[in-house]
Amino acid sequence: MSALPFEDAFQAAIANQVIPGAVLVATNRSGTLNYAKAFGPTGSDAKPYTLDSTFWIASCTKLVTTIACLQGVERGLFSLDSAEDVARLLPEYAAPEILSGFDEQGKAILTPAKKQITLRMLLTHTAGLSYPGGNPQLTEWRKSRGEIPNPLVDLEGCRVPLVYEPGEGWEYGVALDWAARLVERAHGNQTFGQYLQDNFWGPLDIQTITFHLETKPEVREKLVDMTGRIPDTDRFTPVPGHIIADPAKDDLGGSGLYGDAASYLKILASILRDDGKLLKSASIEEMFKPQLSEVTREILAQNMKPKSADPGVSLSWGLGGIYNLGDFEGRRRKGSLAWGGLPNLYWWIDREGGVAGLYASQISPPDDSQSSELFCQFEKGVYDLQSAAV
Repeated sequence: MSALPFEDAFQAAIANQVIPGAVLVATNRSGTLNYAKAFGPTGSDAKPYTLDSTFWIASCTKLVTTIACLQGVERGLFSLDSAEDVARLLPEYAAPEILSGFDEQGKAILTPAKKQITLRMLLTHTAGLSYPGGNPQLTEWRKSRGEIPNPLVDLEGCRVPLVYEPGEGWEYGVALDWAARLVERAHGNQTFGQYLQDNFWGPLDIQTITFHLETKPEVREKLVDMTGRIPDTDRFTPVPGHIIADPAKDDLGGSGLYGDAASYLKILASILRDDGKLLKSASIEEMFKPQLSEVTREILAQNMKPKSADPGVSLSWGLGGIYNLGDFEGRRRKGSLAWGGLPNLYWWIDREGGVAGLYASQISPPDDSQSSELFCQFEKGVYDLQSAAV
């Protein structure tokens, strides 16, 4: 048995084929805690999980895009609350329209929005944008146009009408993909990948996070297999491909990155430690402020109710992730940011508790209950380790 109870839980989950594997990493503000371990799989024909395994990190990309946008705000290229900046850099949404239904012939009814979109709305999922495959109206809209609703292929797949008035709702969607395009255009149409190379990967000494596996064979070689949960069971099965387009057509700021857990932890650690490599202190302070109104926070609560790991804690949204308005018992403290990625990756940054971590796996669908429970055990274990490290 391990001295760490959560490690025993992971070993048992691997042995019983509950999850295909996982890489767990965590650190603290002072650097006295540096945890990293890979688990599974045990099958002879399965690609092993190692500390340098590559994952499709999916919506973990959104934190990176948020930080990139805040870098642009620091440089005066655009502001969080200027609708004029969004209209200038994203003319596709200079005059947004809201999908309000369909007529008797099945044609979409689009009405001009009364409000304009700001960057803050894009970063907090309050702009009115959703995912074509996740919103029934947008799915129907795509079908009425003879289109396949897939925002994971290119940015054109993310071009959709709004589903509510900007600033008056909350719905998870393609907003961060458009925020990345805003960054590209503000930097002379530089690709988002090149922007990250100059402003993230260089300063943090990262070589193994990319949008384009086709340009980094050494990263692709370590890509672990995608798996899927067999419905109503504790078992999983191999799934071909990784859902997202490969090779990538666009550098999608909402879902497009591949990388290893240790490299992603460097991003989390930079924000936790406020080391100045990515953002100024004032920008980090803005990240860790609840951004939603009472109305939009209630809508978020309804969206998150089936997913919340601690349904007794009220939630808001910060800049970069979900923001908990109370402590999660034995886990992250009030005012933390957290989010994840579709194939069951989970990250968090807890400035009050002084820790950050990432759970990385590759199993769909998202919000897998078995994976979520294991993540919670890992998170609790990190706080035990933090107590011992202080």
